Amino acid sequence: MKRRIFILMVCGFLAPIALFSSELPKMDKIFPDIEGLERDGKPQIFTAQNLFEYINGAAEVYLSYGFQELAVMNYDNDQEQSITIEIYRHSSSNNGFGIYSQEKPLESTFLSIGVQGYYEPGVLNFFKGDYYVKLLSFGLGDKDRSILVKIGEEVAEKLPGETDFPKTILCFPEKGKVKNSERYISKNFLGHSFLHSAFVADYELEKDKYRVFIIETADTSAAKEMINKYLKLLEKNEVSPSIEKGVYRFQDPYFSTKGIMNLKKSGRFIWGLFSKDRSLSKYYVDSIEKNLKENDLLN
Repeated sequence: MKRRIFILMVCGFLAPIALFSSELPKMDKIFPDIEGLERDGKPQIFTAQNLFEYINGAAEVYLSYGFQELAVMNYDNDQEQSITIEIYRHSSSNNGFGIYSQEKPLESTFLSIGVQGYYEPGVLNFFKGDYYVKLLSFGLGDKDRSILVKIGEEVAEKLPGETDFPKTILCFPEKGKVKNSERYISKNFLGHSFLHSAFVADYELEKDKYRVFIIETADTSAAKEMINKYLKLLEKNEVSPSIEKGVYRFQDPYFSTKGIMNLKKSGRFIWGLFSKDRSLSKYYVDSIEKNLKENDLLN
């Protein structure tokens, strides 16, 4: 951990300083005072141009989720105790949730901090709106959790943004859903560039596993264009989809082992899953459509 702190300090000296946008809260006011620890100077600010200097191996993933800026503050004392607070700002609440969802475990001690967070020894991460916040601690002993929770709550309170999950996530049916499996894929969903981003959730029913998805586009025209590109790909690969009550069923040429794709479009949304079971597929396709309407996302 000492080595990590040293690396963070070196990165801080290397990185040029850039200010957060004027409409955002001043970072000195976001970072709290921590009893028993002193701030190690001013916040270090990183942008898309130099993020790799701080998280070299993971920078590309963060950039793919619309990363805007990162502010880092280190705290320590002469008892070899330390805390680092990292505040990542992304381009939208979908992306804020998305980067959090890429790092959160399926099983952990989940907390109601921001929208959602989780604690593991030495780590507390959460998201709120466009923000993804990471707290890292060293040497706090049996007070580790209580200290990190207190700090996390204080930071979350000061950050702007939505305090709920993206509305689309609420449209996944509960039946068979693996708890905390919801994620947001920022681009190239299923390996198709034209599908761009998608919300996904994992399901288990009678030992069978499924991944259900919902794609949210900008408008009806964008959704129609996306479907047309998918159909052109199928035509190019000599795949003829069947259509029943607005649901396309076909074998995706890139995912022949996953079963039959069941796909539906309405308004600006596209959703579905891979499954050979028509009855099961119909249940999930119909349930998502019902949930989208109940959440006022479909007219």
